[in-house]
Amino acid sequence: MRWVMGYIAALCVLVLIVSQSVIIPTFFMPFFRWHYNKADTADTIGISHEDLMCITTELLDYMRGRRDSLEGITAEVIGRDELASRVYGQNFFSATEIRHMIDVRVLYEQLFIVRNVAFFLLIALVLGMFLIKENPLFLLSRCSREILAGFLAVMVLLGVIIAIDFERSWDIFHHIFFRADVENYWRLILFVDLMINMYPLNFFINISIFAAGLVTIMSAVIITAASFYLRYARRLPGFRTP
Repeated sequence: MRWVMGYIAALCVLVLIVSQSVIIPTFFMPFFRWHYNKADTADTIGISHEDLMCITTELLDYMRGRRDSLEGITAEVIGRDELASRVYGQNFFSATEIRHMIDVRVLYEQLFIVRNVAFFLLIALVLGMFLIKENPLFLLSRCSREILAGFLAVMVLLGVIIAIDFERSWDIFHHIFFRADVENYWRLILFVDLMINMYPLNFFINISIFAAGLVTIMSAVIITAASFYLRYARRLPGFRTP
């Protein structure tokens, strides 16, 4: 029973690491500033940098549930030969982009729920270990080290597969997690839809690298700390392996 609790708790730790590693870069404004400056995004879509940052703030607020809709967001977009001037009533985003972001928001809402459930389940399991007079730190250290090490190995393999053809992997992701009532409705058109010019494929490659780096760093820190603790615990007088 104690090992079942330990491994479930370790899986909760993994879920917390992965979910936060996705959430942090998604809502990290300095990352967006770096991307916009590097890609010269404001000039590409014909908008001021200040308006671009305001629109980004509104977009992220919508994804976090702080805004009900993307309708009503406006900005002055200068018409260009390569990126036609568009008018969608009073909206900066087109109907296709708004529909696309509805599904994106749902995914993040589910991610927040999964993260919160994992957090409270982890707390409950640790308290349960205390109640049955087990050492929660020892169990969590040993189980987390195994779970996280195994996940990192799988992540490396998956990363190699994705790196071979990121664009195809990105399409597969959308086919799995986005509505299929209209085939490829989520595909945005370069030089037509503003959002795809704000966030081209390179943006998602960089944010994926950012997230993978966070997973690796946090997992490595926990694995290292767990290894040191387990070595220390085994040297304590009267220690018995659970």
